Amino acid sequence: MKREHIMFADFECSTDGLHKPYCVCFQYEDGRDGYYYGNDVTIKFLEVIKDGSLVYFHNLAYDINFIISYLDKVYDNSIIRNGRVMQMVGVYKSKKILFKDSYSIISKGLSAFPSMFKLNSGEREAYPYDYYTSDRVKNSIGSINEALEYVKESQKDIFKENVKKHAAINETEFDMQKYCLMYCMQDVRILREGFKWFREALLKEFGLDAYDFVSISSIANRYLEKNCYWLNGNLYDLSNVPREFISRCIIGGRCMLANNDKMKREGKAIVDFDAVSLYPSAMARLYCLEGMPKVISGWTTKYLLDHLFNDDQTEVV
Repeated sequence: MKREHIMFADFECSTDGLHKPYCVCFQYEDGRDGYYYGNDVTIKFLEVIKDGSLVYFHNLAYDINFIISYLDKVYDNSIIRNGRVMQMVGVYKSKKILFKDSYSIISKGLSAFPSMFKLNSGEREAYPYDYYTSDRVKNSIGSINEALEYVKESQKDIFKENVKKHAAINETEFDMQKYCLMYCMQDVRILREGFKWFREALLKEFGLDAYDFVSISSIANRYLEKNCYWLNGNLYDLSNVPREFISRCIIGGRCMLANNDKMKREGKAIVDFDAVSLYPSAMARLYCLEGMPKVISGWTTKYLLDHLFNDDQTEVV
């Protein structure tokens, strides 16, 4: 799929009843931006997206809910893992659009981006999410005192300061649209700048482009392929039946005492030692199976089908 147009976007939604988007802000890779506020923001957003675009949301599992019903087609190469939508490829009016979850690449909230990537954090957050109901959004003129009731006590002064600086109409009213756009666009800017920083560092240090991947795990796996597997010359990727067969040998990590028995300990303190990087350290000390997989035939095949792939896991003596 072409990658001529890269966008970063975010929806703001009313939470009374069904979640309904009333604002969408977006920025292109080069910093150009745009927004839609009010009714039908999703349709307006999809109309402006160009064919072949790559669009990032920092929680695609949530934002895609406002988009998917408008797509004419969703491709099978969409990726959903444990409820997290990591990638979705869809068509809107003959335009093929790739949506990706930036959180799967950088698994931190946007509030952590400024310190992680040394970015301008902008205004401190104090946003009355629940004040922005469907009815109030239509008018777009809000009461400062009423909105304060939906702001945490520790953020009330921040809210009043931000309203005065960016959205005050008079001493008692504020422009809800201006205030919303300030925060929504700030989040999109932080996402774009943080992702840009990460991508450039990844290209410089490892020669890998973050746009090519859907998760930090896939990035790590590609690095391992380039610097270990491919250099060996006798290691191969597995897929389909061989991959499914070998995956039967995989057992997840365990945290338990011997024989999974409970134990009540009194007196001396128990040291909870949780080591890290056990997988790569084991790989470094042990070995990888090499060579092409061999086809199993004859009685061995029947044995495997009858017993290893049998759901009742009958023990063979």
